Amino acid sequence: MSVSIHLPQKARILEGKKRFKVMYGGRGSGKSHSVATRLVLRAIEKPTRILCTREMQLSIRESVHKLLSDTIDNLGVTDAFEVTNAWIRAKNGSEFIFEGLHNNVGKIKSMEGVDICWVEEAENIKESSWDLLIPTIRADESEIWVVFNPADTLDATYQKFVAPHEDILESTGEYVDDDHHIIKVNYTDNPWFPEELQKEMERCKVQDYKKYLHIWEGQCIADYDDSIIDPLWVRAAIDAHVKLGFKGKGVKSMGYDPADGGKDSKAICIRHGSVVTHAKQWFTGDITQGTDKAFELAAELGVTDIVYDQIGVGTGVKDYVNRLQGRGQFTVTGFNASASPEQPDKKYMGDRPNDEVFRNRRAQAFWHLRDRFFNTYRAVEHGDYSDPDTLISLDSGIDDLKVLISELSRIQRKRNNNTQIQIESKDDMKRRGMPSPGLADSLMYAFANPPININHAADDWSVAVNM
Repeated sequence: MSVSIHLPQKARILEGKKRFKVMYGGRGSGKSHSVATRLVLRAIEKPTRILCTREMQLSIRESVHKLLSDTIDNLGVTDAFEVTNAWIRAKNGSEFIFEGLHNNVGKIKSMEGVDICWVEEAENIKESSWDLLIPTIRADESEIWVVFNPADTLDATYQKFVAPHEDILESTGEYVDDDHHIIKVNYTDNPWFPEELQKEMERCKVQDYKKYLHIWEGQCIADYDDSIIDPLWVRAAIDAHVKLGFKGKGVKSMGYDPADGGKDSKAICIRHGSVVTHAKQWFTGDITQGTDKAFELAAELGVTDIVYDQIGVGTGVKDYVNRLQGRGQFTVTGFNASASPEQPDKKYMGDRPNDEVFRNRRAQAFWHLRDRFFNTYRAVEHGDYSDPDTLISLDSGIDDLKVLISELSRIQRKRNNNTQIQIESKDDMKRRGMPSPGLADSLMYAFANPPININHAADDWSVAVNM
């Protein structure tokens, strides 16, 4: 039997051999349709035992039974199957089994010979259910196909498959190793995205952008619950200098996050005045190699000053920077996140003094960055005039713009027992399953220090270090 099908390009992960094939993202991407189509064809190709499961399934109507039976009809292969209200079997011996994981421990544990397990709506799967299911799917070359729309970053499925590789997935949309093929799929990847859903998506995008990001872009809704920088503001800042007619001028400041080892990336952001021109992250090299690379980029791009994280691994940068000479005409300043706010007696927004408003220097610097994004949003979307020096523009040509946008929208305020503003730390973010926000931090560093006047001797290349 020959059947011709057309599936979205990203459905290619369903081919080949991997223990875990994971498709996650927003609505309208065709994830479940692609899986159903490929499994129907696999059932025709050779005898295959397929378990279709989810966390809760009180009746067959709550399963993917209808999607599979509709797919069989649409493909014109009804003659190859026997379909009842309870099961689906192919005439060559293939069968689809439908079981919920919750309260079916004994039945799932005793299940033998499953070749492929399709886990649908996997955002609801609990850790205990994964602990039960994975060892059960133990046939030779057996596979587990996972489909879900992310809900919360702390959900077991997100933590198991996405969180460990989030930096790569945010950058490239795909992660592959010996056991896993994980891909993010959204409506933009579906060439057959229905017109009705297109209208619904566009309406949602205008009316509630946070909701749009969750439903249609597959972002975890919890990411924005207490975010200090609204995703709408970040969106408005993309090419704001073009929209509002101003240019980068004055200081060229680089923020540098020298994270070392683990899964954290090293990152730099460069701003020319209010225009962010570069954002780049990398995962290789030690502190020395990372600092060399940052300094080389600074010299190449005409940076006037560097601000770097001097807490934790950043202390190693301090020692190394003292030995760097001749790398460029810029000043290097260490940023101490836990230090007291700058200009402690100066009143913020004409209200209370800085040392009463902000818990520390990190909170103050991120809140000032937040103010820039808000001012930009008001100028772009509502025509409220602001001095360009109080705005921020993210050049659309930035290499790692997508990652930067994602990180900025996830920086959250940390609630405490007093009225001071405090921003969650990198450790706080890791505890809720988020990777270190290297790009967002480096952007904050780039705006954290005022322009520094540098004396440029004609032939003198030097580094001034302020510690």
